[in-house]
Amino acid sequence: MEGNKSLGLDYVPDDVLEEVLQEEEKLRQKHKKKYPYPSSRDVVNAVIEAVRSFSGHPDEFPDHVIELLRDKGFDTRHVTIKRIWRTYELLVRKGVISDRLGVVIRDYED
Repeated sequence: MEGNKSLGLDYVPDDVLEEVLQEEEKLRQKHKKKYPYPSSRDVVNAVIEAVRSFSGHPDEFPDHVIELLRDKGFDTRHVTIKRIWRTYELLVRKGVISDRLGVVIRDYED
């Protein structure tokens, strides 16, 4: 019975240990792949690009912008629909883009 006690994991051959450590490092690197969050400038550029290429109902516009950002390699978890519409409205009011979607209400002064 005492012979079975010597089968413990006290000794691991160096080549096996090295192989296990390399595989663990590969797994860590695979899971570490992080995408950057888009900056305000990135969102502005995506909205401008989306206005040029989008054709559909305005409800689908934010999804199109998010898809464009994902295609460029950004993490879009924190890009909200409100942020996209706020950016769109600002660009329309500044005259950078035209209101192709017809969703911005103009304030008219008498």
